[in-house]
Amino acid sequence: MRKTFHEKLDEIKEDLIKMGSIVQDKVNDSLQALATADILLAKKVIESDNQVDDFDISIEEKCMWLQAEHQPVARDLRLIHSIYLIVIYLERIGDICVSISKLVVRVYEKDKTKISKPILEILIEMGNVVKSILDKALKAFKNKDAKLASKLEQIDNTVDDLQKSLYRKLYSVSRMDEDYIKLVTNVSLASRYIERIGDNAVNIGIRVLYYLTGDFKAIHSDIDG
Repeated sequence: MRKTFHEKLDEIKEDLIKMGSIVQDKVNDSLQALATADILLAKKVIESDNQVDDFDISIEEKCMWLQAEHQPVARDLRLIHSIYLIVIYLERIGDICVSISKLVVRVYEKDKTKISKPILEILIEMGNVVKSILDKALKAFKNKDAKLASKLEQIDNTVDDLQKSLYRKLYSVSRMDEDYIKLVTNVSLASRYIERIGDNAVNIGIRVLYYLTGDFKAIHSDIDG
């Protein structure tokens, strides 16, 4: 029996939720690797990158066929368009996890650098916040929760505050030899990667909000893009 439009659309939504779960696992693993200097876990994240890419291609293809066959309008069209973009944001987050994992290998295996406990604690706290944002963004999509989706940008401000605190600690020391400069560079890069996970998770929430409300103001937020 040929599947109806909404059956196919439900299948795509389920694929997106599965993709989101895989990306969440990658975020957890890459940040855990950073926090614990787990080089093997970092390499596992790097080697499994194709999982996210496969979902990206599959979902995009299904959306194209569904749009071509049924020419949806109104809310259904907004949903399909939003799914396109949410997939892009999830794929970006997956790539960022790979970048974090490569940084872990470089810092702990090649450079054999030790990140001080106060600095690491801030990175861990930033990671916990962005994991929470991503979790809420995916729940907002799954549960069609516009109220939850609208709160994510405010939560993301915490990440910016933590990053400022991190920079203050990094640059408060008088020691600026070559090894410390290398450490500052790597830690700054790690914090930037974590921040970008949060940004893309917020963008997912923005697209959920647009899909549910049709509010064009949401997708023209400064952080979207």
